[in-house]
Amino acid sequence: MRPVRSLLSSVAMYTVVPVRREEWQQRDFADSLTAFPWLGALLGLVLGGLGWATAWASGSTLLGACVALALLALVTGAMHLDGVADVADALGSRKPAEQARAIMKRSDIGPMGVAALVIVLILDAAALASLPAGIWPVVVAVGLAAGRTTPLAATLPGLGEAADRGTLSALTAGTSGRTGLWVTRLLVLGITVGATWPWLGVSRAVALGAVVVAAWLLAAAWQRHLLRRLARLNGDCYGSLIELTQVAVWLLAAIVMGVL
Repeated sequence: MRPVRSLLSSVAMYTVVPVRREEWQQRDFADSLTAFPWLGALLGLVLGGLGWATAWASGSTLLGACVALALLALVTGAMHLDGVADVADALGSRKPAEQARAIMKRSDIGPMGVAALVIVLILDAAALASLPAGIWPVVVAVGLAAGRTTPLAATLPGLGEAADRGTLSALTAGTSGRTGLWVTRLLVLGITVGATWPWLGVSRAVALGAVVVAAWLLAAAWQRHLLRRLARLNGDCYGSLIELTQVAVWLLAAIVMGVL
């Protein structure tokens, strides 16, 4: 029952879906983070399927992609997109680390944040629209699962002191281990290749696995930059890591599918 409980904790924490929970304990925060990639995979299958159905009914892959992305934002409360905007405003301010972190905590969004949101959403929609709609459920699931693996790396033991106290990152910092991270990564990669093999063929399925690895490397570089620039990580930083990885998977997948 622990996997089911962990998934329900993740649903309660990272979506707007109402899930009844008792008082939250430290273990619940850790469990919700552990199940986060699998929640992403499930959301991707459902939302990718709805996007495909819209594209099939309307004859427009762009409309289908936009519907899938809109539903994703609604289900997640756009919390990760909010992180993209806040981090963009903080970095764009060119202020010292402490002042930049204060900017992230403000409720308003500046021009850099708006521009970042527009760029991310345009790239998301364009990348998905350029892929065959029939494989959207799998590709969207891969992007969401890969993106939601990055907070596991950002909360490894030793990074706890770099978490902004009083935020979700402080509660989850140090809760994931390197073994758990690598097991999750290998499972995501294995499922990515195995699930796409029948539709894409061997070469494209393996290439999609390589795309996921490349997206994780990009996320690792972004995480190092955030630590160097902001000194601490918070929930907004996690959101930017998730969205960056997600758009990288879909963008690189679109390029790879166009070449192979």
